[in-house]
Amino acid sequence: MHPDIARLSTLVEEASSILHAHAHPSWATWLAQDARRIRALDFYGIEHLLSAYGGMGSLNDVVLSASQHGTNKDINERFDTVRQQIYELATKLAREER
Repeated sequence: MHPDIARLSTLVEEASSILHAHAHPSWATWLAQDARRIRALDFYGIEHLLSAYGGMGSLNDVVLSASQHGTNKDINERFDTVRQQIYELATKLAREER
């Protein structure tokens, strides 16, 4: 598997786990399904993943609340970092595919 694809699927799985732990089951499921597609080398996983970004109610609008996993600021900073890395890598892979 190409290293960028492996890295993207790992990041998407991490984001899914964060969302699951912070009561965002719909987004967690969305990302988990995309991670499986990406690992299976199904390009639709990247297309579907990128459709989660932008617009009202998108993945960009998700704000996490504090839990036993860390403070509100800590978890939101980590999620923001992962979310941005996912977008950048998915966009790069989509450009390369076209």
